[in-house]
Amino acid sequence: MKTLLRREYLVGAVVAVAGFGLVVLLVLASGGDPVDAAIGWVDGAFGLPYNLSQTVTSAIPLVVIALGAAVPLRTGVVVVGAEGQMIVGAIAAAAVLLPFGNSVPSWMALPLGAAAGAGGGAAWSLLPGLALLRWRVSEILSALLATFIAVQLLAYLLRTHLRDPAGSATARSANIPDPALIPWLPVPGRFSTAVFAVLVLVLVAIWWHRGRGASLLEIFGERRWLAERTGVTPMRALLVTTVVSGAAAGLAGWFQLAAVDERLTPAVSGGVGFGGLIVAVLGRCRPIPIVVAGVVYAAIATGAGGVQVRTGIPSAIGTVAQAVLLGTALLAIALVRRSTARRTAAPDARGGHDG
Repeated sequence: MKTLLRREYLVGAVVAVAGFGLVVLLVLASGGDPVDAAIGWVDGAFGLPYNLSQTVTSAIPLVVIALGAAVPLRTGVVVVGAEGQMIVGAIAAAAVLLPFGNSVPSWMALPLGAAAGAGGGAAWSLLPGLALLRWRVSEILSALLATFIAVQLLAYLLRTHLRDPAGSATARSANIPDPALIPWLPVPGRFSTAVFAVLVLVLVAIWWHRGRGASLLEIFGERRWLAERTGVTPMRALLVTTVVSGAAAGLAGWFQLAAVDERLTPAVSGGVGFGGLIVAVLGRCRPIPIVVAGVVYAAIATGAGGVQVRTGIPSAIGTVAQAVLLGTALLAIALVRRSTARRTAAPDARGGHDG
């Protein structure tokens, strides 16, 4: 089984390399030198302490979402609803924290915001999970629908109940109370202490990935009938893994709200949910590679300015590169799921486990 899993991860790695190859072709088509573009990218993303802090800050929600998405991906469930879960998590955190104002100290406000964000994302993740179990609705379609609903819900709340009472030309909430804001480190740029929370999550993920639970999920994804004999039922596996993924996305929404935006706006997610899925695939659903992939993916955007300065290629190349990686990541998922489905169906066709 481990050999088969390595083969699947190799497929994902090959497709990801192909994605980077397409980006190189785009640079060449734009009249740029790939070597100069790479140097400019590194300089723009890591060349100065400020640039490095911006890259790490952008990577934080990506890594958090990817760590959560890696859990259901082990079962073969593709979670594309992190964008909506991130939005709902930010909504829940803002709705809980704003009424308290500055009356709650930081040691209470910070865990309260984190719990509200994670709880909101987890609750929203149940929509596609229950639809899959109850009516066999594609988890991808239902998750995308749930994301659309979350976007509309956010727009409605920012015009009504969560609208800034002081008035604003744009739709936004009032500022999050100061005690609920995640503190910054005394370094150039906006480098928040949320990075320490991410390190804790990575350590927890490493511990879990080496345990029995991760192995059972891999068995469930490969041979569902065999996993059921160990007590891992489809309802238990799918609901628990999607809730974990949703809680991580909601927590990322709170990080974005309390460490970056400092108020609720329509752009609170900013495509980070989909980026987290890419990071999970590029990181082969393993904690340490996910961290590396998260930093690289964030650096694609933050380093685009350096590419423009050095080569003259518009900084929009960063957005285009991320879109290319999204397409290649989805292709990798499709190939892996197709391979897994064929192997899972093989014992049924032979009747190999009926007795």
